[in-house]
Amino acid sequence: MAFPTSISAAQYSALAIANGAVPSVTSEANLAGLFALVADYDEVENIRDMPSFGTPANIVKVPVYGQAQTQSIGAQSDAPDLELTINYVPSEWAAGTTLGDYVADGVAKVFQFSLLPSEPVDLTATVGGLGTVPNANVYFVGKIESLLINPSRDDASTATVALSIQSDFFGPFTV
Repeated sequence: MAFPTSISAAQYSALAIANGAVPSVTSEANLAGLFALVADYDEVENIRDMPSFGTPANIVKVPVYGQAQTQSIGAQSDAPDLELTINYVPSEWAAGTTLGDYVADGVAKVFQFSLLPSEPVDLTATVGGLGTVPNANVYFVGKIESLLINPSRDDASTATVALSIQSDFFGPFTV
């Protein structure tokens, strides 16, 4: 498949975490290679709301002597705050589970965010996985810093999963 070519909801978008080591060279091939098999990653399921992925603008106004208005330049931006809201299933995030053990473990991991208008076979970065539907994939290195549980008496209990960013964003790429 290729990049999505029409306007549509990204209702099947997904986030996967590679369980392999962060490569020393962060090329598209090295990053996607960490998601070659279903056994190579763990999916963050039950995502209710996703943050914006990418580098935010940081436009700075610069005064110029003799001009009536300032000029603007692009400066280095701060990393965005990545907080996912998930429908909280305690058994998936308990201590001793894969996702539960990722929380605040201090180990950098490669994340794959996939923008998907329809459900793929799986999240592998292969023709038979993500390649079964239009897709746009963004990779970054980061950590799961915290899990904040939000009990609810009248709706599904949710949790906020905070991610820190340890690299630039790479992509979007497509399979």
